[in-house]
Amino acid sequence: MVSTYLSYDLATRDMKSSLNRVASDSQVARETAYFEENIGNVTSVDEFLDDYRLYSFAMKAHGLEEMTYAKAYMKKVLESDLSESSSFANVLSDDRYRNFAAAFQFTGQTKDSQTSAQETKLLALLDEQLVAENDAIETETYYYESVIDTVTSADNLVKNTRLFNYVLDAYGIDGTYYTKEHFTKILTSDLSDSASYVNQLVENDASNSAAFLKLAQAFSFNTDGSLSGTTAQTADQKESTVGLYIEEEQTYASEYYLQREKAYYTAQIANVTTVEDITGDERLFNYVKTALELDGTVTASVFKSIVTSDVSASGNYAITNGGSAWVAVAQKFNFGTDGNVKTGYSAQGSAQLASTNTGFAEFYDDESEELKASSTSYFTEKMAEITSVDDILDNSSLRLMLQRAFGFEADEFSNSELRKALTSDITDPNSYANKSRDSRLIEMATLFNFDSEGDAKAPLQAQNQATATNVAKDYIVKKILYLEGDEQTTAKEAATKESEYYQEQIATIRTVDELLADRRVVDVVLGAFGFDGDEVTDDFLKQLFASDLDDPKSFANQQANTKWAEMLASFNFDSEGNLTDDTVGTVQQRGETLETINLYLRQTFEEIEGESNQGVRLALYFERTAPTLTDAYDLIADEALLEVFRTTFGYSEDFSNMDVDMQAKIVEDNITLSDFQDPAKMERFLQRYTAMYDTENASYDTSALSILQGSGGGISADLLTSLAGLKY
Repeated sequence: MVSTYLSYDLATRDMKSSLNRVASDSQVARETAYFEENIGNVTSVDEFLDDYRLYSFAMKAHGLEEMTYAKAYMKKVLESDLSESSSFANVLSDDRYRNFAAAFQFTGQTKDSQTSAQETKLLALLDEQLVAENDAIETETYYYESVIDTVTSADNLVKNTRLFNYVLDAYGIDGTYYTKEHFTKILTSDLSDSASYVNQLVENDASNSAAFLKLAQAFSFNTDGSLSGTTAQTADQKESTVGLYIEEEQTYASEYYLQREKAYYTAQIANVTTVEDITGDERLFNYVKTALELDGTVTASVFKSIVTSDVSASGNYAITNGGSAWVAVAQKFNFGTDGNVKTGYSAQGSAQLASTNTGFAEFYDDESEELKASSTSYFTEKMAEITSVDDILDNSSLRLMLQRAFGFEADEFSNSELRKALTSDITDPNSYANKSRDSRLIEMATLFNFDSEGDAKAPLQAQNQATATNVAKDYIVKKILYLEGDEQTTAKEAATKESEYYQEQIATIRTVDELLADRRVVDVVLGAFGFDGDEVTDDFLKQLFASDLDDPKSFANQQANTKWAEMLASFNFDSEGNLTDDTVGTVQQRGETLETINLYLRQTFEEIEGESNQGVRLALYFERTAPTLTDAYDLIADEALLEVFRTTFGYSEDFSNMDVDMQAKIVEDNITLSDFQDPAKMERFLQRYTAMYDTENASYDTSALSILQGSGGGISADLLTSLAGLKY
């Protein structure tokens, strides 16, 4: 017979080929195919336990074959909430049970109409739309101001679609329902003639008559359409139109609005000679009240009383009614008690003006920011309650948020059209959103999770929620393995930070390219599956993620370590590198199914080897399991591992009768668990184990054994010397 080590070496020299031979066995192939084909049909724990072939296959894969009979016990394991430290599987000392529970998702995925990542993206889109909105306002205003003075007639204005649309938007008129002739008649109406076209509209209370009158008042055309002055609008008319347009079009106060108001105020304050010059100009008065933090209800008369107070006199109006705050307002201006600017002064000096402008810049958008925060808060709160598409579309505030975030007009899409978009399967090229080729509808469909019936569903992500959670946990565990004290604390903090980043980002990734572009995310996944990110190149990853898992000759399937294929299978990407729900399972995801099958093949392989030599089986088991140990007590709790240790170091079966703490100390004195992460050290250890195993079970004749043994039946001095040299 060959030695145990030689048998072990032959078995593991090409592990992939060995496992392929096991997989090709007819019985193994049948059971594997049955599991792979049927696990996706299971929807409950009871269904799983009632299908003995599925259940026993999984139990064997996870090394729990001897517990297959204990269905009630295993049901409690499978129903455990692994996020709860006190759950049944988590409190069991044997990690096999927790791992078994983690391989299935019987608690189901959480239905969520919009994940936090999707909500963040939507709110970011809203901000982007606001920026685009403000850019458009600035662009259109620049065009209007540049072109309006070149207009030579009313007909000329109305026929310039871009220019006239600006006017219509400014005065809140929807031009869809009116002819150009209608607007020309309004613009050429004689406002002093009660029988004129626009005055008749007002008299008859026609729809939009008030807006039409303002439109007529905003221009200076003769009744024949010619200019009544040098330009179509006076400077004041033009400024008023622009102001109305900005107010009408901007959702929130913008930087552009700030600069325009500042420029207007700075120009106008130089001409102010009385308090009424400020209070009589709505823009100036609003600017002052905003800049000086005056309540919006402060009237013109109250403002005049404040700024005309003689603050050097005791009992003045400002100090008596508003205290130091109103005194500070009075000191921003140079008005006498009569309401006129003091002789030798301007309404505001340079320092006073600068202070006022600074105040406006600080406070001009407070109301907008408060409104924005309120809208965001409302959206977040309401989305947490949403269970169907109709809950959104029937809520005018939520629908408005959609309109703003995705940049469509109020009446551009009906609720029916939006419903079809929101319930589109974004992975289906024939879905309503995709066939529309409207990027706004497609983007909207990606940021919500509704099924074809309009009900909330679990989100489709690069890795599903449970898988992502397990990856994050496994990454932390592997990063702190064998560390202690401050070193462990520091490592855990760093690992937790990276795992949190991974969980935030994985929910936003929709393609392989996006995944591979974020190496921090990739390194967490690599670490969770036991790989060192520093040793994995971008080129290797590109080849890996381009692999077809159904092709046994693909790059992933050709790797000696099956963990590469399992890692790839944990993602929901199609052959083009895009998200797909074709890979999504029910109680077990694709990656977990592949892992279960690989574990089953490994367990079967070890059993087959054990039929010829139990020492080989124990060596294979030790090689697979020892790298997962966290302390000596884990080794002691596993009879097979303890048997390997006991044999390797020559301890008798009485070793197990010793105090557990003493056993642990002996284990720690003889081995360093972290060494088993190093394949070379693992090999040296197993060389020593197999030599000792053959010594204890000397029932064959090999040249190797002859070297280890003397001529007699006992252990010779030469053997002891040889064993001492087998360091690991």
